[in-house]
Amino acid sequence: MNKEILHARIEKRFNDIFETPPEIPKYIYDNLRHNLRPYQEQALKQFIYTQRASTADISFNHLLFHMATGSGKTLVLAATMLYQFKENGHQNFIFFVNSDAIIKKTYDNLTNITSPKYLFNSGGIIIDGNSVNIQVVDVFPALPAENTIYLKLTTIQKLHMDLSNPKENGLTYESLTETNLVLLADEAHHINVLTRSDKRKLNTKEAEEKTWEKTVSTLLDLDPSNRLIEYTATIDLTNDALFGKYQDKIIYQYDLKRFMEDGYSKNVVLLRANEDDEQKMLHGMLLSQYRKYIAKDHGIDLKPIILFKSNKIAISLEANNTFLNLTENLTVEKMQKIIQKGLTVYQNEQSIWRKMFSYYNGKDLDQIVRDLKWDFTSETVLNANESTFMSESNALLLNTLEDSSNPIRAIFAVAKLNEGWDVLNLFDIVRISEGASNTKNTTDSEAQLIGRGARNYPFIHNGEKSYIRRLDYTSTDLKVIETLYYHTINDNSYIKNLEKSLKAANIQVKEDQISRLEAKVKTKFRKNELFNKGKIYINKLVPTSVEDYQSLSDYNISRDYELQYETSVEQQYGSQRTTSAGTKKHEEELLIDKSLLQKGIQRNPFYRFNNLKQYIPSISSMKDFIEGKKFLGNIRFNITLPDGISVKDLSAKEKLDIVEKFLVYAEGNIRSNYMKERGTPVFEGFAISKLIDDYVIEMNTVNQRVKNVNQVIRTKNMKDQDWYIYDQAIVNGLESDMIDFINNYMEELQSKYDEVYLIRNERKIKFVEIDGIRGFMPDFLLYMKDADFTYQVFLEPKGDYLREKDKWKEDFLLSLAKRSDIKVLNENEKVRLIGIKFFSENKESKQAFREDFKEKVFGQSKSTL
Repeated sequence: MNKEILHARIEKRFNDIFETPPEIPKYIYDNLRHNLRPYQEQALKQFIYTQRASTADISFNHLLFHMATGSGKTLVLAATMLYQFKENGHQNFIFFVNSDAIIKKTYDNLTNITSPKYLFNSGGIIIDGNSVNIQVVDVFPALPAENTIYLKLTTIQKLHMDLSNPKENGLTYESLTETNLVLLADEAHHINVLTRSDKRKLNTKEAEEKTWEKTVSTLLDLDPSNRLIEYTATIDLTNDALFGKYQDKIIYQYDLKRFMEDGYSKNVVLLRANEDDEQKMLHGMLLSQYRKYIAKDHGIDLKPIILFKSNKIAISLEANNTFLNLTENLTVEKMQKIIQKGLTVYQNEQSIWRKMFSYYNGKDLDQIVRDLKWDFTSETVLNANESTFMSESNALLLNTLEDSSNPIRAIFAVAKLNEGWDVLNLFDIVRISEGASNTKNTTDSEAQLIGRGARNYPFIHNGEKSYIRRLDYTSTDLKVIETLYYHTINDNSYIKNLEKSLKAANIQVKEDQISRLEAKVKTKFRKNELFNKGKIYINKLVPTSVEDYQSLSDYNISRDYELQYETSVEQQYGSQRTTSAGTKKHEEELLIDKSLLQKGIQRNPFYRFNNLKQYIPSISSMKDFIEGKKFLGNIRFNITLPDGISVKDLSAKEKLDIVEKFLVYAEGNIRSNYMKERGTPVFEGFAISKLIDDYVIEMNTVNQRVKNVNQVIRTKNMKDQDWYIYDQAIVNGLESDMIDFINNYMEELQSKYDEVYLIRNERKIKFVEIDGIRGFMPDFLLYMKDADFTYQVFLEPKGDYLREKDKWKEDFLLSLAKRSDIKVLNENEKVRLIGIKFFSENKESKQAFREDFKEKVFGQSKSTL
């Protein structure tokens, strides 16, 4: 059986050299408010192609546009109205749908010239020099006026009731017999129960819809020139009966998958967490406000909307009240606690939560709280569940959410907004979990809602407005404006159903699957005297001065910048195997002139003088920075090129790309190495109990990219090793190997020392190079104690690819035993600080570590090893 739909057959015809696709008439372009997108133009061309066929009344009187939610189906509908009016003389149109909310929205779309949602030319519809009016009617006139389109807007339920129970001066089948009709069916999947039903008994709702389908079919059959044009994003073509009905009727197919691939949607990210609803609502509000601030920082006026989705009306109303109380009772003190907890829990720098809490951490919280209390009040929060919700004023608020004059920031709803809701500035959907179901029907509804909110928000960036995503491959916080976040639970059965529903709806999800690995300090160690009275020794810091930042070398930026010329890599679809160009290479120095540096600097806001001066206080001007020998004036660009290509062959754009890559690299080093304090050789003790606690590692299991197996994060059960202070080690392969090394010597260590403990330093204990400003957090501290001394041994596993870059850290460790000016305040005679060489992967480096460790910890000289 041929499974090819009408859309595919027409596409093939259009690709035939003997077939010329029809042009869209100019009057359609002239009379629409918005420019047609390429896929909308293609949809109309395929529609016009069928209507010009000699068999249109028989073969193409019933058609379906299967187009993604948010793809502009209603604009296509408006265009088909103009075409049918002009080309076929149709004046009588019946628009029907199953929801009053969509009727109100469509009234604005097609008839309300003052509405920002109006789809026709705001100056009026002009065809062949004549002004064409659209007149809303209940019944069609027996003698229609010229240049008039008569439009009946109704629900399918009311249309069926009017025709089934005819009234005087009302709509009847008899009155429509002599009237040419165009039937416009929106959300058309609701009129297909008769087709899609199997042999089982229909429930009440299905039985109702079955009669609707028959009503529509009867209207279409009243006259051969009648047309039924359906529009839907939701049709189950896996159902054999539905496929059989629509195989020859799907005039254009543009599903959500294509819509998203073409960049017209936001990126969709699932935020999964086992939080209570109050916490989830709070985080949703903070994320929405963070997005507003980020937009404002970039000169973008944005009013982001949150939807709080519940399963039951009573729960939605209660959640609404809880949310308002939460906002009203928010204080600066509470915000401080929320932020600090967030920074503790979310430590993955790529996590949106980490970015958000870090942003708030640097702001005036008093102002933040005032803004939140102003933006989220009973006047700016809409509840779509109340019986009076669909009043004219609420419908207007709901249909103009993007307007700056519309005050609404949050909406609480159950099901009223699942269909027909058209909003671009929806960025957060928060699932209220209480009373919610995890069934497939529930997740199907949620997937539809996600698809409805996924339409991209067009904003002006770099002077241009775009309906397509632009920031997928750009490192910027503005990505939050191109992303829809669905805040949901982390329940396996629910997530499985949601994934199936999203897949069925062709929704591509960029999910941050964050695994949270937790290590807890052992109870036995917490009771130990070392934990309660012991100390960890950290070097003191003193304020830096301009003299500490005199050149790029102070920021760990080498004067020689090395870069590989990029060549293509082939990868077969479905395979992980890659094939590189494989050419021989050579190195050349690329001379960069000042103008190119200036251009690269102008394109990077970090290098604006007022900002740069904060990080490099010694520069007096941009000329000083660009031309000075201590800064960019002394940089050499060494490029590795394929044989046969010289630096003279590089285009201006390629050279600019090289400059921009260097500037990004330099920016990272300047930011990370600039400190307002420098290290001293004086160490002081800090209570272990204040520095050591349970910790959590967050790991993105989807986007994790590793170069080798030694970088994969894993857990190592340490419950039976009393010398390791945590119940488990959260480590990569190299760190695990080092723990095994310590374990192999533990018996010998415990025979020499009274106490031995290995402490994992999870970003808590930071040292700064002596007389320098670079910070350093060694991965492990080996604490040892005998009758005479306390020993603090610094241990640092280091991958071979980082050894050269981090050599200064090893120099710092080894200097501890050599410097005569090392002092430990108040305990100079009782504490010994020992730094050991890096523990690395290659055989020679590992042997060097072993020898250094034995010599310094056991007092064995190299000759006795």
